[in-house]
Amino acid sequence: MDSLLIVILAIGLFQREAICYPTRDETDDKIVVLQNEQMDPTILDCDYNVEENPKFIIVKWYRNEKSIYQWIFGSPPRAIPEYKNEIDSTYEGSSEPSKQYSSLALINPTIDTTGDYKCVVQTPLNTTTNHQRIQVIDVRNYTLELSHKTIHNETQLNCTVTNVYPRPTITIVSNDQDVVKREPMVFENEEGYFDGSAVVAAYDTDDDPDAYQCFVSFDGYAQNLTTRTTSASAGSSHVDFNPWLFCFLYYLLSKLKALI
Repeated sequence: MDSLLIVILAIGLFQREAICYPTRDETDDKIVVLQNEQMDPTILDCDYNVEENPKFIIVKWYRNEKSIYQWIFGSPPRAIPEYKNEIDSTYEGSSEPSKQYSSLALINPTIDTTGDYKCVVQTPLNTTTNHQRIQVIDVRNYTLELSHKTIHNETQLNCTVTNVYPRPTITIVSNDQDVVKREPMVFENEEGYFDGSAVVAAYDTDDDPDAYQCFVSFDGYAQNLTTRTTSASAGSSHVDFNPWLFCFLYYLLSKLKALI
């Protein structure tokens, strides 16, 4: 009777995702930069060990707690129908039979691919849980402009970026120390992308030309979108621009002023 009760309890726990089994959490963030050309699949591996000759192995993948993929050892893997165009269910992530289809192969990524991913592996004796996060970066069709207007000794700078993902951080850098900054304004548009702007007032105390630069950055992504302008130019330019080049430009402008 006691043995029967133990079996019933074990089945009940298994059907509830074995919430009382020990779990192991791991975090491994991935950055996926969308490109116009065909992209390789993004692979998320599920790390686990199983006991010898387990009666069953079930691997489930979730995105933001929603089931997207499942593999039961001994049966073909399958993507949940809603996600069949996002997952390559034929991908074999391991030569070990017990892990053959345990990896998640994400294809055709979009900004909706961003999310928290979790794989849950269940055997008769253990449940192992792994957590990973994917952050998609999409700047394929962005615009970035830095404009300025000078009235007397005040220069108004406005940096505007459109159609980027995820939410950007916008920063205007000036060689002028007397700068008044306003809080950047960022909005999500109807397509789920972000538009934003930042405004800075720089107060010139001399006749030297001043150089300005706008950085658009994203959390966890090393590369910035940048553009620059000078108070002596007619407008702004739209280029990728490194900080050392900014300093070099200011140096040249200062030397040019000294020669005139």
